[in-house]
Amino acid sequence: MPIAQRESISASVTATKMRLLDVSGRLFAESGFDSVSLRLITENAEANLAAVNYHFGSKEELIAAVVEKLVGPVNQRRLALLRQINLDVSGACQSIVEAFIDPVIEAASRGDEEDQKFCKLMSRCIASRDERITSLVLRQFPEVLAKFVDALRLVCPWISSDVAHMRIMFMAGAMAHSLFHYDKLVIISEGRCEISSLDSLRDELVQFISAGMLADTSK
Repeated sequence: MPIAQRESISASVTATKMRLLDVSGRLFAESGFDSVSLRLITENAEANLAAVNYHFGSKEELIAAVVEKLVGPVNQRRLALLRQINLDVSGACQSIVEAFIDPVIEAASRGDEEDQKFCKLMSRCIASRDERITSLVLRQFPEVLAKFVDALRLVCPWISSDVAHMRIMFMAGAMAHSLFHYDKLVIISEGRCEISSLDSLRDELVQFISAGMLADTSK
């Protein structure tokens, strides 16, 4: 087979894979994981079931690939920001919190299609009670969790590994709930509270979490 023909076939295969990922991400974000069938995905991606099986093997692995494509850049940004922190200076704990939260706030603020898919998909993942989905999402976080726990214990040497892990979990939960549900506070407060911007939400969230991270509960 001529080289040009092989390259053309390879490019076509790659394009099909990317279409499947893009279409799946959009449909999962809009309708949830359970409501979207492989048939719907292939119809919208102008592909066939054989292509899904070839590239991903199953719907579960397709979901995993979609989550990795959207979450991966956010986690890499988190790790890049974490590496820039001088952990020996005052205020390092707050910088750790900012490194974890800011990439998500940035994605929510930009408003482009890929970032909106990320936010909607993460909201779906958080709301899901399907252990399969939870397991697929959790694949993306072991390195991030380990690096942030190590950094937190360096700036807060009085906390144990178990406590550091729990506090990172608390941070992730507070961030996710605040970001994806802050608009409901206006309803619950009957209009007495209104968050003016994501920046103001971010600032309050960083201060709140930083204080909790620094707490010494061993006394």
